[in-house]
Amino acid sequence: MNEWIVRFDKEQGEDVAVGELIRCKDSKWYKTNYSWNGKEHRVCVIEPYEPVRKADDFCSRAERGEE
Repeated sequence: MNEWIVRFDKEQGEDVAVGELIRCKDSKWYKTNYSWNGKEHRVCVIEPYEPVRKADDFCSRAERGEE
């Protein structure tokens, strides 16, 4: 099921979809890294410092990965 980013359009008087919301778990940038002790970390590799992300997080630069 796809999720959508919506905004309220005052002229139309209703919510209008402006883009698809992509969760980290579905993004092509969500990867597994391992620390020196073998612990697994899920990270976003689109960021230069590869921050740890939760599967349900999302960002404005996400791109859907191949299914």
